[in-house]
Amino acid sequence: MMSIAMLSTLCWLAMNAPGTFKHPPLFEKQAVKGSSFESKLNSRIGHFKISGETLVSIVLDLAYEFQLPTGIEYVDHEATTRPINLEFNNESVRGILLAIVQQVPEYKVSFSNGVVDIYVPKARGDSSNLLNKSIKNFAVSDLDTGEANMELFCALSQEVAPPGVCGGNIEVGQWGPLRITVHLHNAKVHEILNAMAAQNGKAIWTVIAPPDRLSKIPVGGHWHMYPLEAPLRPAILERLRAVVH
Repeated sequence: MMSIAMLSTLCWLAMNAPGTFKHPPLFEKQAVKGSSFESKLNSRIGHFKISGETLVSIVLDLAYEFQLPTGIEYVDHEATTRPINLEFNNESVRGILLAIVQQVPEYKVSFSNGVVDIYVPKARGDSSNLLNKSIKNFAVSDLDTGEANMELFCALSQEVAPPGVCGGNIEVGQWGPLRITVHLHNAKVHEILNAMAAQNGKAIWTVIAPPDRLSKIPVGGHWHMYPLEAPLRPAILERLRAVVH
């Protein structure tokens, strides 16, 4: 059963997501999916035709269909508007992800440490990008994913802003009973977010700030983390589109 917190998230996303959502392409045939990250990546899709979908749309389709912990570190006009037209027969999920990312030359994908990571090397090399900020010591133990996410936001805020009270709204119950533990030293923000998504096992985080605002902490933050719950997928796509429009 969907929690009250999840319903409130859906309502917020729906009210703040402009435009209409185009239903994702159908997977006409799928192999039986395994439970581990690697087995999910190795799952084969009998036939998958992509007609005019965008990079972020297809990544979301695959992440939600195969329950892949995912991070989307960077979103620009190309990722949200360039149409991709490809057709696959008996291809693995990993192979499809590699192929679609190649259609948008700036972007890369990695599959390290239990997470699908969509990123742009140029953005990774930008020292002003706060997602590249190193946190000397980040440690959370047995915390709700939303609480852990807030701890990271506070840790980043303390690195770049004068000391002060850090807080925000945490939707208690959205993540269920699962707790995560992450201990990292001198890790970058995007690495910590990937670790949290992988620890959760059913989470996706996306940047929510445009490229020209990644050097400052905007109202609402740089990123958001979502459960891999299918009802959230359409509004997340619209929110990503809105980042650069």
